Amino acid sequence: MVKSCSSVLPWTTCGNSWNTDLCVEAVTIGTFNSNRTFVGNASSPEGELWENDTLAHTAAEEFWQYNALGISSGLEEVGSVQWHMVGCLFASYIIVCLCMVSGIKSIEKVVYVTAIVPYILLVTIFIRMLMLPGAGAGLLYYLTPDFSRLLHAQVWLEACIQVMFSLAVGWGMIGTASSYSQFHEPCLRDAIIVTAVSEGTSIFAGFVIFATLGVMSEKTGVSISKVVSSGPGLAFVVYPEALFQLPMPQVWSFLFFLVLLTAGLDSQFMNIEVLTTAMVDKYPAALTKRRHLVTAGVCGISFLLGIVLCTEGGPYIYQLLDWYLGALSILLFCTMECLAVVWIYGLKQFSKDIEMMIGKPLATPFKILWAFVLPAVLLAVLLLSLLRYEPPSYGKYTYPGYASIIGWFVASAPLIPLPIYAIKAVRKHLVSYTFKESIKLALRPEDLWCPADPLRRKEYRDSSKNTKHSVRNKRSRV
Repeated sequence: MVKSCSSVLPWTTCGNSWNTDLCVEAVTIGTFNSNRTFVGNASSPEGELWENDTLAHTAAEEFWQYNALGISSGLEEVGSVQWHMVGCLFASYIIVCLCMVSGIKSIEKVVYVTAIVPYILLVTIFIRMLMLPGAGAGLLYYLTPDFSRLLHAQVWLEACIQVMFSLAVGWGMIGTASSYSQFHEPCLRDAIIVTAVSEGTSIFAGFVIFATLGVMSEKTGVSISKVVSSGPGLAFVVYPEALFQLPMPQVWSFLFFLVLLTAGLDSQFMNIEVLTTAMVDKYPAALTKRRHLVTAGVCGISFLLGIVLCTEGGPYIYQLLDWYLGALSILLFCTMECLAVVWIYGLKQFSKDIEMMIGKPLATPFKILWAFVLPAVLLAVLLLSLLRYEPPSYGKYTYPGYASIIGWFVASAPLIPLPIYAIKAVRKHLVSYTFKESIKLALRPEDLWCPADPLRRKEYRDSSKNTKHSVRNKRSRV
């Protein structure tokens, strides 16, 4: 956002201190001049410059990698702290803290704005890209399937993790957000709407991205698959290139990064809310009136932990965490959650709970999906990801061997509480029951499991008593 206020956008030129000798600007096709700017056919001698071993190609990508991130040569070179990144991180957490200090209701009006503006900008950029040569080729590349890729386990894993990220499945955000809904909230309708909008947005964003890549490919003569390096900063490379094509690019760039900031804040709001709500709900007597202090504490600790990602080697650390945290723990959590609800708590009881809330029982297709299809798919993806594991990478950079050891340790760390709390749940009953009986009791809901509303709580418990009474009668008749 700050750099967007420059008279000349720094990611559009190659004559800067951070640029390499292989930097490429997007100028007239087939030209090559002394300031290391070339756009032509990749098969020509000059075009071989594009086939370099650095992390960057275009001026926008070099600005992102070497100026914004100040990236080092690899994971083993952590380097110094990038203070401009620390300042941005600090400012972001100040905004988050101020917006969250009064709880989730304090951000409702903010979210209405930040959720709509990105669509306006995406549509505008997409229309502009369609007016430029190469956009059609980019869209064709996007829509043409490569079925051979379906044989790669990583493709399925990435697709599954992408859905879990975009829908926040397995991260606690859905449960936290829904806990603020009314008891009779039509959650099925809400789930369908959220899924359609979320994944529809991802698909449409893909159209915008690949239309832009097509335009860049047309200008450079380089194939779409090679025009930019892959990585977590793709949006910081492709979109600035697209915005440069618009009139008054400084204004569009500032608005885009403002929208990107607000979109990131929206996600971070729920990350902070998950932790804050969990602690306040666990210790309501001590923390309810001190919620603002809990929120400030969570933001402060998160900021301090994030400083390591603001070093020169921070992008490699970030990619390593991102690669492994979603590879094992989230898939395992979701699989166990599905099995616990459907097969331990019971699909029949769960259907009754849903009927009590939305007025109708769970539809048969959902029962089949949750009981058989979903667990099978999650287990298959989990096993496939373990059997056909691929080591992490950052663009063209390949991580050293010890990075995988660190990665698997990070992936396993979130699983440690599972056996600890399982043992704790069983030990609680060992005082009065046998080991086998204690396990059975540990797998049953506690008496506190009921609606929070007093009226609904009585209705729920009366229904449970009637169910148990009918079961006893059937057994006595047998």
